[in-house]
Amino acid sequence: MQNKRVWLLSVLLLALICFIVVSQYLKITYTVKSRAFFIPSSEFSLVRTIDGNLISSFKDNIRGVVKSYGVTEFQRGDVVQFILNPVLSIKKYVAKGDTIGWIVSNEEQRNLIQLKGELQIMKAEMEFYTTGQKPEDIQTATEQLQLAKEQLDIQKKLLARSAQLYRDSIIPLQEYEIQLNSFKVKEIEVGVANARFLSVTTGEKVERARLVAAKIANLESQIKQVSDRLAYFTFTTPMSGMIMLQRDNQSGDNVIGIADTSHWVGVIPIQLREKNYIHLTDTITCNSIKGNITGIDNSVKIIDRRQSFYVTGIWSYHSNILPGTMAEVEINCGEVSVMEYLTRLFKPSNGIP
Repeated sequence: MQNKRVWLLSVLLLALICFIVVSQYLKITYTVKSRAFFIPSSEFSLVRTIDGNLISSFKDNIRGVVKSYGVTEFQRGDVVQFILNPVLSIKKYVAKGDTIGWIVSNEEQRNLIQLKGELQIMKAEMEFYTTGQKPEDIQTATEQLQLAKEQLDIQKKLLARSAQLYRDSIIPLQEYEIQLNSFKVKEIEVGVANARFLSVTTGEKVERARLVAAKIANLESQIKQVSDRLAYFTFTTPMSGMIMLQRDNQSGDNVIGIADTSHWVGVIPIQLREKNYIHLTDTITCNSIKGNITGIDNSVKIIDRRQSFYVTGIWSYHSNILPGTMAEVEINCGEVSVMEYLTRLFKPSNGIP
């Protein structure tokens, strides 16, 4: 009986020694399983806020950063209209640089017209201050001033008539504003004619010419600022991609969303105990579709009462993956020995008590 026990212990000891030796050479693939949340590799969105402003953002989901962000604000009382490019209603994809839409701002347009008119007046003054005039120029300037005043009076009457028709709801606001803009143009023309008249009836003054030159430079700067702002009112897409149908947004109403679907990005939570075993370029498999790790977060989050971190994976475009999809994934961490595999398998989970 005693010999049988010794024999049994010897066999078990020999089996254990063989297992330890073999486990150092036998390799097993170590994998980490989790769930990935899929999003496009980059996204552009245009959102209208509750107060009527427009917010545009361009996000790089591979790096997890916002590449550009813009807020378009409007002045109080300004009549503003956003017009979506009608071509987009029949398109599924857009190319980089395509026009999304335009903002029409009557206040900015009026401001630009006024500034350009003031610039014309200043340039007229500069011309007459810096050039000699003939006697007949005085007669011409007088006639031009008289004609400009007559045209202003006519336009003033037309504006008053349009204002009454608008108040009576006979004509739309746009038609009234056309007459208002025409009135402002006539006012500018009177100013230009008056500047010419004053210039030819007074002597040349170098100091006055310098002052006018300074005003011209200031007006040109203001015109550039307003023109740049109006150009900013044309929205273009910074990338090629697919037009997304987005119905919910907590910050406001979605105007349009565009996604770069050349690649899909998966955001994957991993328990902290696995951090030393996961490396960049490791292979990730989702429903037999293979991708690679492109980013590993350097901060820890608490997910389901466990210390975790996020891993970013990237996949080439596949029709089976849609934005917002959550799916099981498996990360291939390479081959390890049986002993190392068991050590990793039974490592504590860093849970929160």
